Amino acid sequence: MSDYSRRTFLKGGMLAAGTSLVGFSQLFDYQQLFAQDNGDDVPTILNLAATAESLACTHYYTALTESNIQLTPLERDFILATLDSELYHLEYLNAHGGQSLTSQFYAPLNVYNDRANFGKITQQAETAFIAAYLAANRRIAELGNSLLAATVAQIAITEGVHLALIRQLAGLLPNNTALGEAFYFNTSEVTPVLRPFLEGGEGFRGPKPFPGADAIRSLVGKNTVDPTKPFTELGLVKEG
Repeated sequence: MSDYSRRTFLKGGMLAAGTSLVGFSQLFDYQQLFAQDNGDDVPTILNLAATAESLACTHYYTALTESNIQLTPLERDFILATLDSELYHLEYLNAHGGQSLTSQFYAPLNVYNDRANFGKITQQAETAFIAAYLAANRRIAELGNSLLAATVAQIAITEGVHLALIRQLAGLLPNNTALGEAFYFNTSEVTPVLRPFLEGGEGFRGPKPFPGADAIRSLVGKNTVDPTKPFTELGLVKEG
C-alpha cells in the first residue's frame, strides 16, 4: 500500500531529480534512508523530521527575503508566522535528539519568481511532510511512546494549517481533504521527495544555507505564534 501511494504521489507532480540514492547516502553518511525491515527507529524519524523542518525554514525565509513574488500584507504575515512555527518545530526536534542531514538546501528554478509555481511547489512539499509526520505518529505509537506520538500529531496539525494557507495563496481551495493524506507507512519513505532539495540536480539551483535561528527570529519580529506546550512536556501520567 505504501509503495503504491508513494508512486501515485510522485506521478502526480512531486519533484524528482536524476541523482542516485547511493550518492545521497554516501554524501551524508546516512545509510538507512528507507524503512528498516521492522520499521523506522526514533532517531531516523527525528533526523528526517529535523531535515524537513530545516528545509522549510530556509524555504520560507528565502521567500520572505529574496522573492520577487508580490505578497499582500496578510500573506506576508502568515508566512512569517509559518516560519516561526517551523523554527519552533525544528528546535523541539533538536532538543530531543533530531539533527538535520545538512545545513544547506537547493531550490527549484523560478520557485521564488512566480506565485503559482511557489504555491505549487510549497503545497507539494507540505503535503509530503504532513504524510511523513502521520507515518511518524503511527510508528512512534507502535513503539510505545505515546507522548512523543501525540506531539508529532500536534506538529502535523500545524503543518496542515500551513498547507491550507499556501493553497489559498495559490488560488486553490484551502480545505480540500477530509483527512490528512497518508502517503507513507514509514517516515523514511519521504526520502525521494527530500533528495533533490538536499542534492540539487537538473531544475534546481543553490545551495542556500539554513539562515540560523537568530536571523529567523529577527525577521519574524512580532509575528510570532503561541508557543504551545508539547505533550512530552505536559507531565501527563497514565492512570490506573
